[in-house]
Amino acid sequence: MTRSGLTPYGWVAMRNLSLGYRSMITWVVDLASRMFEAYPDSVEPLAEPAIALVDEIDLHLHPRWQREITSHLDRLFPNVQFIVTAHSPLVVQGEGVTNVAVLRRVDDHVEILNDPEEVRGWRVDQILTSDLFGLRSARPIEVERLIEKQQELVLLDAPTDAQRADLAAIDAKLAEVAPGETAQDRETWAVVRRLAGRLASDTGHG
Repeated sequence: MTRSGLTPYGWVAMRNLSLGYRSMITWVVDLASRMFEAYPDSVEPLAEPAIALVDEIDLHLHPRWQREITSHLDRLFPNVQFIVTAHSPLVVQGEGVTNVAVLRRVDDHVEILNDPEEVRGWRVDQILTSDLFGLRSARPIEVERLIEKQQELVLLDAPTDAQRADLAAIDAKLAEVAPGETAQDRETWAVVRRLAGRLASDTGHG
């Protein structure tokens, strides 16, 4: 008998599901079976208390699932305490996520930060640059380098013509970087830029 699962596209054999779905289904089913074994006389074994350790819960999961996985687990196993590791800020955004700790390698040992910066309600880019992940910026590396070079050139007391030209070129490149968080934000900014361009053109001809 071929094992299968119901998806938005109909019934799909387990072997044809993505690795993320397969790994998640495997350990969730395993946990459920252990709950039935541990509480054979319970009317609702999945609602009984337990502690579950899950390493890299975000592995191979779509970003939407990374953010929603904890809330799904809370509904399936309401009295299970999940202790999970993750490398995704989306997991941190999940409902019911509490007691966040950060593990950092320092020389030849690992330190545990049990009281990191509070990030509840933060955006993904803000979480990435918080104590939890410690990135300097959520921008692409090439954009970071352009901004650093821009700051160097702006601070020059007596820039040369070549340096002024470099600064103008960098300014033009950074102006093309998409601003805002959402597609609507970016579209709004594009409209503002078009209107600004028309205003500048009309002013120049006036």
